[in-house]
Amino acid sequence: PGNSQEQQPLSAANARRMAQQTLVGREIVGGAAEGRVLYADTGLSFWGGCDPQTGVIVDHTHPLHNECVCGRVLAIPNGRGSCTGSQVVLELLLNGVAPAALLLRT
Repeated sequence: PGNSQEQQPLSAANARRMAQQTLVGREIVGGAAEGRVLYADTGLSFWGGCDPQTGVIVDHTHPLHNECVCGRVLAIPNGRGSCTGSQVVLELLLNGVAPAALLLRT
């Protein structure tokens, strides 16, 4: 209530602009993945921000609130919070609802 940072739905124009962007990075863990990009310019705290049973982003202040990371290429600038976020990522993997790939800004 009263949160002035509530996100508006993604407009069709912004969705088209984002669909034409190229993401470039360096590989930290080898492998190959593909999936639809799930992009936000806001970091995500996996601990408390993502449901490890469903893969749904439950942080109501995050722009991707109610989106599911399952099978998606999650492109965010960074994680937020403590090192327990890696535990949630492991739970996502074990529950079969993890992102296909995770892209972070360097």
